[in-house]
Amino acid sequence: MLALDLLQSALVLVNTRLVDMVLDAEDWQAKLTDHDLRGLTPMLWSDVACTARSSPT
Repeated sequence: MLALDLLQSALVLVNTRLVDMVLDAEDWQAKLTDHDLRGLTPMLWSDVACTARSSPT
């Protein structure tokens, strides 16, 4: 399970970096409204289950 958790974290990081690169582009900054920017937060974290499944052994 640890490998799947690490994979999920890596995919979230890649997705976040890709969104950052798009938002840094000047042509996209002019196109996005405040409503669009508010919609980005749920997009980045809606599929991530942040639960601690590890148990001390």
